[in-house]
Amino acid sequence: MRIAEYGPDRRADVADLMARVWGERPAEAELEWLYERNPVRPASVLLGEEDGRVVASVAISFLRMWLGGENVEVGMPIGLATDRAYQGRGLFTQLQEANEERARELGIRLLLIVPNAASAPVLVRRLGWRELPPLRVWARVRVLPRGASAYEIDRFADVDDVASDGIVRRDDAWMNWRFCDGPRRYRRFVAWRDGEYAIFGRARRGVAFVAAFQGDALDQALGAIGERAVVATVPPPDALFEGWLPTPRTFTVLGKSLHPSQPLPARPRFELGDLDFV
Repeated sequence: MRIAEYGPDRRADVADLMARVWGERPAEAELEWLYERNPVRPASVLLGEEDGRVVASVAISFLRMWLGGENVEVGMPIGLATDRAYQGRGLFTQLQEANEERARELGIRLLLIVPNAASAPVLVRRLGWRELPPLRVWARVRVLPRGASAYEIDRFADVDDVASDGIVRRDDAWMNWRFCDGPRRYRRFVAWRDGEYAIFGRARRGVAFVAAFQGDALDQALGAIGERAVVATVPPPDALFEGWLPTPRTFTVLGKSLHPSQPLPARPRFELGDLDFV
């Protein structure tokens, strides 16, 4: 296998690979948004080639998190795809190992991922990733209609970036890239108090999900959501009092330190909008 770097001229090749692996070809504009336009830094994407054809791809996207009182840039592997005809040959292991070394050279000290069933065993058994506390899914069922005091917006300004351990750092540029400019549709609300927000996506018919929230905006915006149920991985502080209940569903979280000075976090608090598969 030859390892090659991704660039704008390889978007079509990667889209074709994903169509073969997942049965649906992403728009090349979506790959441009995801891999090339992240305001933290462009994704690190490596391709595996056989006979001039792209047969595997791995990517690491980047975000910032508050960890141990420090602003840490974190890598999150995404878009892990291997052509079915080439699976079982260790291509993913080779590519991921090379991309982790590339991230280390960029100065990235920590990698985190919510893996799927196929990638988790490889990451843990072959590449030394460790399992962290899982993400619990919480749900709230709408029983009675209620009003909404938050107001809907098109784009973000003056986002309230609260320093709380284990959460993703969000500023205006990152929020607009993630929740306004991408291919997925979100409903975005802000509270009357400056900087507080709530963002919702649609999981399936009758179910919405909380992509991200800050402060009281979540409670103030729930009345505008018409779906029968809303799910989240980070419930509000008074979750039980406000009608949120834990479900049996959890997501696995794995971590890997790339530098001796960077410990694994005790409990990353990813919200559903932080995860590329939602």
